[in-house]
Amino acid sequence: GIPQARRLLFGDFGDPEGNGKRLYEEMRDPQKVIEVCNSFLEDYNAMSKKPMQLVLFLFMIEHISRICRVLRSPGGHALLVGIGGSGRQSCTQLASFIMDYTVVTIEISKTYGKAEWREDIKRLLTVAGGDGKST
Repeated sequence: GIPQARRLLFGDFGDPEGNGKRLYEEMRDPQKVIEVCNSFLEDYNAMSKKPMQLVLFLFMIEHISRICRVLRSPGGHALLVGIGGSGRQSCTQLASFIMDYTVVTIEISKTYGKAEWREDIKRLLTVAGGDGKST
């Protein structure tokens, strides 16, 4: 048979007791990474108004790791494509929390127009730099 390739996981969140140092390195123990991500999920749920009831598994952790890598890159951005309900938003929310970022979501409705768009952009720009926070 064909030998199974070893899954490579890289990130800077695999060692939560890193004394403030977040080194980007290979995370060799997938079970430990799942435990660390579950810990981040518990912390997120304790702080969030909309807790996420997720079962984290290795494939999802790989996606979270990729999103974290994109977020840590200067000017990093990504387009997540998939069918509805596949977990893109949940992965992004958790990855953003892991990287200590704030997610701003625009809720579109039937009555959403230019005035609402303008207010949403003002709110986003205020959060992105107007509050004196690092962006």
